[in-house]
Amino acid sequence: MGTLPDHDCRHQRGPVTDDDDTFEFGIFDSFDLGDSTPGEVIDDRLTFAQLAEAHGFGHYHVTEHHGTPLSVCPSPNLFLAALAQRTTRMRIGALVHVLPAYHPLRLAEEIATLDQMTHGRLDVGVGSGVSPYELAYFGVDASQAKDIYRETLGVLTAALATGRMTHQGTLLPDIDAELSVRPVQQPHPPLWYASSNTATAEWAGANNVSFVGRWNSGAFTEAAEAYWRSYGTRPEQQRPRLGVAARVYIGETDGAALERFRKANDVMGRHLTKLWRDHDDYSNDALFQTDTMLARGNALVGSAATVRDRLIEQVQAVPVNYFEATLSFGDLTLEESLANLAAFAHAVMPAVREAAEE
Repeated sequence: MGTLPDHDCRHQRGPVTDDDDTFEFGIFDSFDLGDSTPGEVIDDRLTFAQLAEAHGFGHYHVTEHHGTPLSVCPSPNLFLAALAQRTTRMRIGALVHVLPAYHPLRLAEEIATLDQMTHGRLDVGVGSGVSPYELAYFGVDASQAKDIYRETLGVLTAALATGRMTHQGTLLPDIDAELSVRPVQQPHPPLWYASSNTATAEWAGANNVSFVGRWNSGAFTEAAEAYWRSYGTRPEQQRPRLGVAARVYIGETDGAALERFRKANDVMGRHLTKLWRDHDDYSNDALFQTDTMLARGNALVGSAATVRDRLIEQVQAVPVNYFEATLSFGDLTLEESLANLAAFAHAVMPAVREAAEE
C-alpha cells in the first residue's frame, strides 16, 4: 500500500495551496458510533485526520447531528478546535453547520475563533438541516428551517465581513453586537454547501460557494453543469470546488471489499435512519442500503483498481474538480480505516487526478 510521505508538515504553517487547476481530494466524517466508545471514536478520528493530511488530502469536513449515534461529536466546532492543533496544512471545517440550530452571534464568533486557530484554514459549510426530528430538539419547525437558514446566513456573513452583527429579526431576534474576534480570511472563510439539487447548485455557483453532491446514477451532472453556468467567468477569483462525494471501501479483492463494506455500511445505515424509525418513518431506509448505494454510484467498493476505475468514470463524465471520500464509518476499526485511507491515497488519488486533468 506504500508508506507515508517523507515530508513532515508540522513545521509548516498556513493552509495548503488549493490550486484551482488541480483536482483536489477531501474527507467527509460523521463520527458514527461503531463498536468503540465515544471517546475512542473521537481519538481515532484525530489520528485518522492527521494521517489524511500526511497523505495529501486538501480538506477534512465533519458533519453535525444531534440525539443520534450517527454522531458522537454533535458539536463540530469542538472537534475542529482539537484538529486545528493536530494539523497545519489541510483545510478543515463543518459540512455543514445546521444554521437554524445556532444563535447567529455565537456561531459567528466561533467561526472567527476557529479561523484564527487554524491560521486561515477554515471552510464553513452551511445548511438548514435534513432531519425534522433533530431540528425539533432546538424548537425549530422544519417548515420554517429554510427561511431561518437564509436569514441566519445573511446575518452571519455580514457580521464576519464587517465585525459587527446588526439585525432586526423576522425569524431571528434583534441583534446589535460587535464581534469579539474577526476571521483571518476576509470577507469571511469560504462557504460550502452539500446537495445534489439543481436549484441549489445554481445558487451556489452564482455566489461562489463550493458545492458537493452525490453521483446518483449520473443525475449530478445536471446540477454540476448548472453550477458552472451560474458561476460564469470570474478570472479575478479563485475557482471554488465542485465535487462528488461517496462512501469508499478498498479491499484486496472485489469480493472481500464488498463483504466488509456491507457489514460496516449496515451499521452506519442503522445510525442514519434511527431517529426516523423511532418516529415510525421508514421513508429513507432504501437510500442507505448497500445495493442501492452501489447501483447509484454513491458507494465505491472493491479492489483499488476497481475503485480507481469507477471514480475515473465519474470525474471524466461531469465537470468536477473535487472528490470527497468517507473512508471511516460504521464498525470499521482504526486499523481498517487507515488501510482504506492509504490504499485510496496511493492507488486511487494519483490516477484519478491525472485522468481528471487530461
